[in-house]
This record gives sequence, C-alpha cells and structure tokens, in this order.
Amino acid sequence: MSYERLIHYDRDRRLGTETHVVKASGEREEFDVEKVRKTCLRAGASHKLANRIAEEVRKKARDGMTTGEIRKLTLKLLEEEPEAATRYGLKAAIMSLGPTGFPFERFVAELLRDYGYRTEVGKIVQGKCVDQEVDVVAERSGKCYMIECKYHNSPGTYTDLKVVMYTYARFLDLNESFDRVWLFCNTKLTSEARKYAECVGLRVTSWRYPPGEGLERMVEEKKLYPTTILRSVGDETRSRLFGAGIILTRDLLELGPRGLARATGLSMETVEKIVEEATRI
Repeated sequence: MSYERLIHYDRDRRLGTETHVVKASGEREEFDVEKVRKTCLRAGASHKLANRIAEEVRKKARDGMTTGEIRKLTLKLLEEEPEAATRYGLKAAIMSLGPTGFPFERFVAELLRDYGYRTEVGKIVQGKCVDQEVDVVAERSGKCYMIECKYHNSPGTYTDLKVVMYTYARFLDLNESFDRVWLFCNTKLTSEARKYAECVGLRVTSWRYPPGEGLERMVEEKKLYPTTILRSVGDETRSRLFGAGIILTRDLLELGPRGLARATGLSMETVEKIVEEATRI
C-alpha cells in the first residue's frame, strides 16, 4: 500500500470505529499514523522505511494501546536502519540523564557552548535578598543569562506553572547580575506555563517548544547526543561515564577506546562497543 493510500485508509477508518491510544499521562488521544511516519523521518529513517513502519503500526494499532507500546513497536521496526533506531530514542535518552538533575545541567551547558555561549555550571551568585546557586550561567554578545534547568525522569510529566513562576521569582532576586532569564526543561510545558512565560518575557526551551526551536531541534542540529542515547550503555556503564564527567557521545570519540577505558575503568570490550556505536550516529 502506498503512503497516500495508507493515509486515506486511516482517515476513512476513523469514520467508523475510532482507535485511541493512551499517553503516559493517562490521557487518551486519537491514533494518528502520520505522527509515526514523521517521528521516523525525524530520526533519520528513509522515506521508504518510514512509510512501511507507519503501515505496520497502523495494522497493529488497537484501541487502548499505550504510546509506550507504539514506541517499542516502532523502535523494533526501525532496527533495519540502526542509526535511525538510536536517534529515535533521543527523548528517553535525555530523560535518562539522572537520577539527579546535575548531568542535565552539564548537558545544557555543553549544548550552549556549541551555540557560542561561555558557560559555567553551579555558580553561586549574590542576590538582593539571598545568595543563590544558578544551574548554568551563560554569556554571549555582552548579555548574561541566568539558566534554570528543570529535569524530569518520568514519562508523561509536564513542566507546569509553578516551575516557571519559581524561575522568574529567582530571577527577580538576581536581576542585577543577569540581563535575561532562560528556562531549559526536558519535557513539554503546560499551556498555563507557556502563557505566563510569554507574559513576563521568560525565555523557555523545552521539548518541541518553541516550535521548530525546541530542545530536540537544538540537539539534532549540532548532533550533540547524550551518551545515554547509545543502546550499548546500561545503568552501570552510565554511572561510570557520568562519574568521569562524560556526558556527550562526542566525548567518547575524542577519548577513543583506550582513553575511555582509563577514564572509566570499563573493560576494553565494553568501551570498543560503545565507541563503535557512537561513531555510527
């Protein structure tokens, strides 16, 4: 079935019994096969494979299926193009920059450096009322930014109004030291959080926001993937990498197998597999 026929078939089918999927938040939404295709294309899959995966997922979709089940099915079908399969897991990879938020702060700092900012993580800044630890201080073109990083490690969690108001309140105490405030988060924003941020002029970079300039787009544009995107990196290996201050796949390539083994204490067999996978993406 061609992709055009697939879309018409899916649209016609909805005129009868609709298929709904359950998001991680528990919310139900109508199944949309186009989302599957677009997600595969964003991961770098060929149009031919993305269309075929969309058709396979459509065939197997059932009412009440979770979005997590759809992602697993899509990932399995993407195995035909391993690099795309790896990139498909970007959101989960960023969510794995835990259990604390510190690796996420380091990740944001490294990302901003590639965009021309000078950054410093965890700096203590004297405010009008109290001293505060700022997640990331970023400077570029004579402007100094107070960066607040909000990390969530649970699927379906949104960054809400309280986080945005808290961030702006901190900025009001520190605005003699900073020109602007900027919130980075690894999940989507609630509508109220977006509304408040826009009202007070608080810049936000989150998942798919702003449209076309979200966190995922910044990462993909610079290919600054976190080490957690690698499927050969398990929990123990991740802890070793973070302990050695290694957050990005780029760092793995710069160190090479021998340097990585020295830095982490991992076996040569393990580091060679990690570096090989990092090279592919």
